Amino acid sequence: MAGSTRTPTLADVADAAGVSLSTASLAFSGNKPVAAATRDRVLSAAASLGYAGPNPLARNLRQGRSGVVGVAVGPLSAAFRDPAALPLFDAMSEVLGSAGQGLLLMGDEEAHARLPLDAVIFDICGRETWAPHADLVAREVPLVVIEGPSWPGTTYVDIEHRTGAAALASHLHDLGHRHVATLTLEGSHPQREREAGLRDVFPDATVVGACASDLAAAQEVVGAWLATGPDATALVCQSDVQAAGAVLEARRRGLTVPGDLSIAGFDGVATPWLDLELTTVVQPIAAKGRAAARAALARAAGEPADNVLLPVELRVGGSTGPAPASYADTHPSGG
Repeated sequence: MAGSTRTPTLADVADAAGVSLSTASLAFSGNKPVAAATRDRVLSAAASLGYAGPNPLARNLRQGRSGVVGVAVGPLSAAFRDPAALPLFDAMSEVLGSAGQGLLLMGDEEAHARLPLDAVIFDICGRETWAPHADLVAREVPLVVIEGPSWPGTTYVDIEHRTGAAALASHLHDLGHRHVATLTLEGSHPQREREAGLRDVFPDATVVGACASDLAAAQEVVGAWLATGPDATALVCQSDVQAAGAVLEARRRGLTVPGDLSIAGFDGVATPWLDLELTTVVQPIAAKGRAAARAALARAAGEPADNVLLPVELRVGGSTGPAPASYADTHPSGG
């Protein structure tokens, strides 16, 4: 190939090494034993020709695989504002990478459904619909869902939402709270389960309103609620980001946390906006990511993958305390 600008191929390497094309391929793949001397001869020939190795995408496609698992996250700007996102993606990447698989973050575009993917992990908490879903099902792309929705033919990775919420509610009840409110997420599987757990202990819990896991949105909703002069002595939020927003807004209105109002969250993530540790339900974020990735690998290989339910744990911090006198009595104007 002297003087040629043509990209060398595996056939060229086999020729230069004096072996068959199949032997050269095996020397690179390592799928079957090749004599060490033969392998060294093939690799030496490849180096002299400037041949980097077989195209992994082409090999995967010949095997009916792309080597890529998609992760549906919706708008990336929203996904990366979630403190739970990075440890989740890190855990997925760890498992997928060790299996030689790539990870592709997917938005809402229907065109994503036509990408060559071995499996897709759906991780948009609170979403019951997703534009690429129907096309993926039609193409029989295996789907793993984290925390809902309930789509047929999928493998689920979930956490004990209701158990965790009930443990948190029991903690507040033990502190003497009897009037409790909750800041919800948009209607979703996690929200329904967590609200059910709260109502296992406080059947008459008040719903403040719904907002995303967003600091500013939580401040706005909680501010409007506090302005009504509610009688609740504790506020249960559906994420730690919501809870952080609630603490900031309560303080802005002159309330002490937990003196005037106890506030709790859910997730167990870092809250750098606060100078106190939240009382929260800690979910196993990394374990959830690893379980989803392992299920995706199994489904992509045509193997069964059981649903997974992971435990959670109550962590008591400085944002909850004994119930004070009725908020309505002590702050009739709402602060």
